[in-house]
Amino acid sequence: MEFLEVPAALGLSNAEWTLLLDFFTFREEPLARLPHLCQMEPADLDGALERLVNLDLIVPKDRDGQPWYALAPLERWLDGLDGADADALAQERAQLRRLRSLLGLPSVTVVANREIQDRQTLHPEILRYAHALMPNVDLRLGTRCNLNCEYCLLGHEDRYDRSAAEVAADLAFAREQNLEKVAFTGGEPTMHPDLLRLVSVARRMGFREQILVTNGTTLPYPGRLDRLVEAGISAVGISFDSPDRETAETMWRSPVFDRVVAAFDQVARFPTLNLGSIAVVTARNFRQLPDLARFFVDLDGRIGNLFVPNLDFVMPEENAWLNRAVVVPRLSDVAPHVTEALRIAHGHGLPLTFRGFPPCILPGLERYAYDRYMTIFRLVRTADGPVFDRMSLDVLRTKAPGCRRCVHYRECTGVSRSYANLHGTDELRPVEAA
Repeated sequence: MEFLEVPAALGLSNAEWTLLLDFFTFREEPLARLPHLCQMEPADLDGALERLVNLDLIVPKDRDGQPWYALAPLERWLDGLDGADADALAQERAQLRRLRSLLGLPSVTVVANREIQDRQTLHPEILRYAHALMPNVDLRLGTRCNLNCEYCLLGHEDRYDRSAAEVAADLAFAREQNLEKVAFTGGEPTMHPDLLRLVSVARRMGFREQILVTNGTTLPYPGRLDRLVEAGISAVGISFDSPDRETAETMWRSPVFDRVVAAFDQVARFPTLNLGSIAVVTARNFRQLPDLARFFVDLDGRIGNLFVPNLDFVMPEENAWLNRAVVVPRLSDVAPHVTEALRIAHGHGLPLTFRGFPPCILPGLERYAYDRYMTIFRLVRTADGPVFDRMSLDVLRTKAPGCRRCVHYRECTGVSRSYANLHGTDELRPVEAA
C-alpha cells in the first residue's frame, strides 16, 4: 500500500514522509543514532527532522542532557486531517494506527508463494523450486556470524544467539498456523550451538522441509553437513558473491573463498537437496556478474541438485549503509551486467533469477524476477490471536510518482526507502501498456 492522502494532507516532502514513517517503527531514539537507523544522510535528516518537530509530528525529549526523539501521539495529529479522497484518507489512517499498534509484539516472518493469475508467464523450473521451499517460516537463530560482510544487514549491532527455547516457541507457533517448511537463517545459523537439536525438534513437530541458509564456511568441516541432513535439513542456500577470490574476500572481509567453494561440493554429495545461491549485487562485484553466471553454469553441469541461483540487489542497511560509498551502486548502472549474466545462464539452461530490480530496470525479463514468485509478511502474536501483517515490511519500500501509470504497478515492489534516500527514484520509469 502506498500512502498518498496523509502525506499530502500534512504537506510533507518525500524525505519528510519517509522520516515520519521511520518513527512508526521504534519508540524513541537518540539523535546520534537516527541517521543510521533511518538510513538518511545527516544533512537531509536534520532538515526533515526540524520540520517534523515544528509541525508537532515528532516530539523532542531530553535524556541525561542528550536529545532524543519520538513520534507524537497519533490522536494529536492524525485524526483531524482532511484530504481530497476521504475514503482513502480513512483507510490510510487505519493502516497507520494498525502499524503502530503492532510495534514490539512478537512475530514470525513468513516467505510465501505469490499468487499469479497467469502461470504461463512464470518459468516452470523456478516455479518448481519456489513451491518446494515455500511457504516457509524465516526463522532467524540470532545475529552471530563468523564473517562481517561489508554489505551485511545485521552487522552494525551486537551479535547474539537466540535461546533454543525461544526458537522452539517460534517453531511451535508456526506449526499452529499450519506452516510445514522452515528456513534457518542468521547471522550464520551453523554457529548456533543448538542447531542440530533445533532441526531435530522441527522434524518431530512435523516440518517436512527444512532449509539451511548459510555462508557455507562451516559445511566443509568433516561430518557437518552429514549430521545436518540426517537431522532433517532438505535444502541449502549458500551465499556466493563473486568467482574472483580478491573481490569475494574483500566483500566478506575474510579469507574464506576456498571453503565457500568447497561448500557447493559438499552439497553435491546429496543430490536430493535443493540448492540455492544468493549473490548480493554491490558496487564491488556487479561488473563480474557475467563471470559469476559462468561459474554457476559450470557448477550446474557438475551437480545433480535442483539449482536455482539468484542475484539479489544490495539493501542499503546496517553495514551496507555504513559502507554505502563503496557498496551501493545505482540500479541503472548494474542493469546491463545483470542482463548479460542472465543471457549467459539462460543460454545454458540455468534459470538464474534476480531480486530487488523493478521491472522497468530490466524490461522483458520479468519471468526471472524472483519477486514475482514470492511475498513476505509477518504473523504477529496478539492477545486476540495471530494477526497478518505486511504493512510493516511494505513501508520500507517506495515508488516514483509516475509509477502508478506502469503496467507492472501492482506486482512491482519498487525500491527500498534507504535506496531512494541515497539515489532517488528518477531511474524508475513507467512501462506503458502495449
